[in-house]
Amino acid sequence: MTLRFALLAALVLGCGSASAPTDRPASAACAADRAATRTVTVDVGDRARSALVHAPEAAEGGSAPPLVLAFHGFASSPDDMAAGTGLSTKADEAGFVVVYPAGAGTPAAWELVGETDTDFVAALLAALESQICFDPSRVYATGFSMGGGMAGMVACRLADRIAAVAPVSGVHLTDATARCRPTRPVPVVTFHGVLDEVLPYEGGPAPGRYPKVIGAEAWAVTWAGRNGCDADAKAVERVSGTVDRLSWTGCEAPVELYRITNRGHSWPGSPFDASPETVDDLPATTVLWEFLARHALPGR
Repeated sequence: MTLRFALLAALVLGCGSASAPTDRPASAACAADRAATRTVTVDVGDRARSALVHAPEAAEGGSAPPLVLAFHGFASSPDDMAAGTGLSTKADEAGFVVVYPAGAGTPAAWELVGETDTDFVAALLAALESQICFDPSRVYATGFSMGGGMAGMVACRLADRIAAVAPVSGVHLTDATARCRPTRPVPVVTFHGVLDEVLPYEGGPAPGRYPKVIGAEAWAVTWAGRNGCDADAKAVERVSGTVDRLSWTGCEAPVELYRITNRGHSWPGSPFDASPETVDDLPATTVLWEFLARHALPGR
């Protein structure tokens, strides 16, 4: 079953920014722990939580690589997220570490209003700092569907650790958005299909778990406000025959939304989602990485 349809079925059932990145020198141990996939476990409260970690080959020049957190969707898994997005392949090509945290419970899910899962992410990053080599000023987050909502939550609550975020077809809830108080402007790029049948592009009632969600553009406008943008100065650029890029001006950190006219609830460019109708779409994995890689935490 494809990433799109596995997660769809589960859901229905149930502008300037930070300074440019700089390479950090890597230790001898840093190169030694590359080109490996492993499972890392951390204790959060009385529960053991885990994540799948994929590290690339040693970077040229011995620099410490960036790290991308990739949150899977509801009732999915780290393995599904890796297979459906191609992020591990991109990590090998571009030289970053990708970490796929696992949600809690059965079916696996993320807590988008409370603090348990952001506590898990903070503990996971602390554990990883002692186990693998990465640049702490270049930690990013992405995610699909409920995982996209989780990427938004770490931007809200861990802005001192997360340099930029990239939700894809993300769920954005009223309570979670209202409680979002980032300590700094956070660069945001997001992707959403106009035909999304699970999390409607315009917002409102959603089937399954969510009685109401915030629309993709409304969520982006909210972030534009947080990032000091002129929320009324929205630019629309046609990227392809099926994709528009929306952006805002006057920002302390950029906000971009890729609006995909012929897409439903999916990860654009997924190897499982190719069809004649979507051939003109942008590859979300490549585009989001190019955006994330331009940003770093200031002063870290």
